Amino acid sequence: MEKISCMNLMLILIVMLLTSTTTLAIGTKQCGPCGNTPVPFPLSTGPNCGDQSYKIRCSAGTLWLDALNGSSYVITSIDPHGQRLIIRPPPVIPNTCLSSDLYRSQGIHLDPNLPFNITGSNTIVLLNCLDRMRMKLCCSFKTGSSQFEYLVWVHSDGCLAYQSFVNLDPTLPVAKWPPPGMEIMWASTKEPFCISQGDCRELPDSRCLPDPGVVGRKRCYCKAGRVWDPITGFCKKCQHGRECKIRKKKKMSVIAAAIGAVSVLVFSIITVYIRSWRTTRVAQKTLVKEREEILNSKSSGKSAKIFTGKEIKKATNNFSKENLLGSGGFGEVFKGILDDGNITAVKRAKPGNTKGTEQVLNEVRILCQVNHRSLVRLLGCCVELEEPVLVFEYISNGTLFDHLHGFRPQKKGSPLNWLRRLRIAHQTADGLAYLHSSAVPPIYHRDVKSSNILLDEKLDAKVSDFGLSRLVEVSEINDRSHICTSAQGTLGYLDPEYYLNFQLTDRSDVYSFGVVLLELLTSKRAIDFNREEESVNLVVYMKRIINEEKLVEAIDPMLKEGAGKIELETMQAIANLAAACLDDRRQNRPSMKEVADEIDYIIGIITANNSKT
Repeated sequence: MEKISCMNLMLILIVMLLTSTTTLAIGTKQCGPCGNTPVPFPLSTGPNCGDQSYKIRCSAGTLWLDALNGSSYVITSIDPHGQRLIIRPPPVIPNTCLSSDLYRSQGIHLDPNLPFNITGSNTIVLLNCLDRMRMKLCCSFKTGSSQFEYLVWVHSDGCLAYQSFVNLDPTLPVAKWPPPGMEIMWASTKEPFCISQGDCRELPDSRCLPDPGVVGRKRCYCKAGRVWDPITGFCKKCQHGRECKIRKKKKMSVIAAAIGAVSVLVFSIITVYIRSWRTTRVAQKTLVKEREEILNSKSSGKSAKIFTGKEIKKATNNFSKENLLGSGGFGEVFKGILDDGNITAVKRAKPGNTKGTEQVLNEVRILCQVNHRSLVRLLGCCVELEEPVLVFEYISNGTLFDHLHGFRPQKKGSPLNWLRRLRIAHQTADGLAYLHSSAVPPIYHRDVKSSNILLDEKLDAKVSDFGLSRLVEVSEINDRSHICTSAQGTLGYLDPEYYLNFQLTDRSDVYSFGVVLLELLTSKRAIDFNREEESVNLVVYMKRIINEEKLVEAIDPMLKEGAGKIELETMQAIANLAAACLDDRRQNRPSMKEVADEIDYIIGIITANNSKT
């Protein structure tokens, strides 16, 4: 393996994305039928047909749509022109009134990162509801709102069964209702990716041209007189020339935008090299210590490394399921054992997922600029495989989420006592404060949550997953107190002001950290549909509890057991701090540095009290 600077690591990944898009290349070839059912484009039942982002499964002559939590649903019909399909909802378990997916997946959960969503044509009939639920819900509801776009929930504390009907006329007698079904719609696909003209052979009458949306990538765009048809996956003749006039204008803008974007990128790369050379010579005079360490490849005490594909495959046993540590919407993390015996965490973008590739690159960009004991450390990368791969230090004790919510076996007398939880909170806050105040330029994490806080063998915390993080250039905040960007993050942790106004500040991370403080106090999840309707959201529930001065009722029973006066008082202090972090108005929230200092002060109170006893 070759040692490289962190900056060169970033440049290598940029060049890789500019020159290699084999993982993104798709064909327009239509898949063969599954049994007697045609499979229209862009749906894909195999690696060599359709669009790989629109995967469905053919098994024994039957088509299936795979959802989250290991659930699958039979596809009963497909309308290619309407870009819709109908799946068969899960049946009721015989001799019960329980949906068969109640305990496995708690309803239908589509992957929100895939191009499928539930349409507004479905009527969901709720069955076997508890008495208190009947008072709050009607017997049925229509899908299609943002709340039900990707999922239909059932759970043991609510309605235990449901059925779905497409285009139901409720005035008809039940005997004349259609068979159960749920309509799913897919988003229109774009022209296929390409590297050279040869990759456009599967799409006649097309040329391989730059994609203005992604710098360095190309698509097979239709020639003059033809326009892309997302339904058939071919370049069709324009109708009356109108579509082609529009296409011609777009084509010119595509070329101009692409040339401009590539020019900017080339200029940026050259500028980075020049700046690197200059700042290396004057680092002691012009840069803070952290920046100097980054440019001299000592940001974490070790140089970053380039791993070979052979090394990575051997370390992860060819990315075997047995080595899988975790999987998110865009990436997967595997345990890897290197030849020298060192254990690592190997992260790769999900195959064919362009957003995952972009997030991996963003993570390199962020981690190349930070050096803090409470932030996970990047060891290197691999650029030989189909998807970019990052190699991190291995954090052995799982996530804070696992420990708080029972997903990690613990001995009697959990090690996460109150003092340990406070130290985890302080270490996390300290790491975030470093990102906001000491990193150059500042960094907003944008996805602070308990599942992104890793615990090592000593139960010390390390913040991870910088795929959504944002570097904040000084020019962006000189004349305003926020930057504008699309809202990203995790429901339950997302700053409502950021969500509504798309205005990102460091206080958005403060809000998310306030939710983590509530989790540490209560051991309750941020969002839990098994709780009563008005308590599904932990923030809403805890604000009411705190206002009613009933905090003791919500504290984790394990923490209350044997807690003395000092411990209970510090729990109240943390609850007050969490409430300040969760203030609806971001200008009223403390900074992350102030939060870290307050938690450190509270820890000092407890340790001083313990030394007296």
